[in-house]
Amino acid sequence: MDQLRIKDLEVYAYHGVFPAEKELGQRFVLDIWVDYEMTRAARTGDLEASIHYGILAEQLTEWMQAEKIDLIETVAFQLVQKIFESYAFVEKVRLELKKPWAPVPLPLETCSVTIEREKKRAFIGLGTNMGDKQLQLETALEKIKDRGIRLLQTSTRIETEPWGGVEQDTFLNQVAEVETWMTPEDLLETLLAIELEMGRVREVKWGPRVIDLDLLYMDDTICYSPNLILPHPYVAERAFVLESLNEIAPHFVDPVQRLSLIHISEPTRQEAISY
Repeated sequence: MDQLRIKDLEVYAYHGVFPAEKELGQRFVLDIWVDYEMTRAARTGDLEASIHYGILAEQLTEWMQAEKIDLIETVAFQLVQKIFESYAFVEKVRLELKKPWAPVPLPLETCSVTIEREKKRAFIGLGTNMGDKQLQLETALEKIKDRGIRLLQTSTRIETEPWGGVEQDTFLNQVAEVETWMTPEDLLETLLAIELEMGRVREVKWGPRVIDLDLLYMDDTICYSPNLILPHPYVAERAFVLESLNEIAPHFVDPVQRLSLIHISEPTRQEAISY
C-alpha cells in the first residue's frame, strides 16, 4: 500500500497528569504513517484523492492544541480517529506520539506511545422480535452509522422462527456489511452499547429481545477469548444467517473453514430441499 509519512512534527501542547503540564505546556513530537491508494492522484492530479501533507500537519497541530488531556494514549487515539474521519480513503494509520520533556527524574531521550489501526470489513447480524421490528432494525443501523462505522450494504430482511428452544414471537433478521478501523473488541463493545441504548435486557438466554447485534466476521480475524469468538461460533448452524450472508457476500471466505460462504451454505440448502 502507498504511504504518506510525516516525521518529527513538533507541537507545543498542554497534555499530562500533573497540573504544571496543563498550565505550562511542553513539546510533543509526532511521527505519522498514512496508507492510501495514490494511483488516481498520481495519474490524474486529482487533489481530492490526495492528502496535502502541509494541511495534515496543520490539522494535527490544531487537534492536539484543542483541549488538555491527561493521557498521551488518549491524545494519540483521538488523532488517529480524526485522520480516519477527515480522509475517507485512508486505509491504515500508524502514529507515534513522543514526549521528550516527560517529567521523569532519570536520564532518557523520550517517552512515546504508538497506535496503529487499519480498516477492516465486518459482518453484523441483526435481529429483533419485540415492538416495531422494522423500526428496531432501522434504529440499530442508524446508531451503527452514528458511531462512525461505514455501512456498505445490507441483506434483505427475513422473518425467522425463534432459535434456541424458547417460546416467543418470530424474529425479523438481516445482515449488514460494514467497514471500520475499530479493533474487533472495540466493535463488539460498541454493538453491546447500542443494544443497551435500545433497551436490550439479558434475562433469558436466546429469549425475546428488542435488538440483537452479533459480530459474525471481521475480515480474516480468528479470535478466541473470554469476551469474543470470531468467526461467530453459530454462523454455520443458523440457516437464516447463512442465507443473508450468501445474499450480499457469497464469495467471502470463512477464515476457519477456508470455504466461501456459497460453499458453506450449500449443505444447508440441500438439507432444506431434502426435508
